[in-house]
Amino acid sequence: MTSYEQMIIEATGRPSGDVSMIEDIMRNEIFHSTLDWQTRAQFQQGARKAAEILAQNRELFENYGAQTRAFFERSRQSQKCTTER
Repeated sequence: MTSYEQMIIEATGRPSGDVSMIEDIMRNEIFHSTLDWQTRAQFQQGARKAAEILAQNRELFENYGAQTRAFFERSRQSQKCTTER
C-alpha cells in the first residue's frame, strides 16, 4: 500500500477497494494535477470530497475502471501476439 493510499483511508475511512477510484478522482477532478503539491490538510479535504463524488457517481467510476482495465488487457494481449511472431 502506498503512502497516498494510506492517507486516503485515514482521511475517508473508505475501504481499500475504493482507494484507487478516490485517488483518480482527486488527481483528475479535484486537483487537476499530481497530489505531490498538496498540503496534508488539502490532501485530506480533497480525499473526502473525492469520496463524496464517488458515492454520488459510483456506477460511472466503476464502469470507467472496468473499461480502462479491459483496454489495458486488450493492448497487452495485442502486444504479446505481436512479439510472438
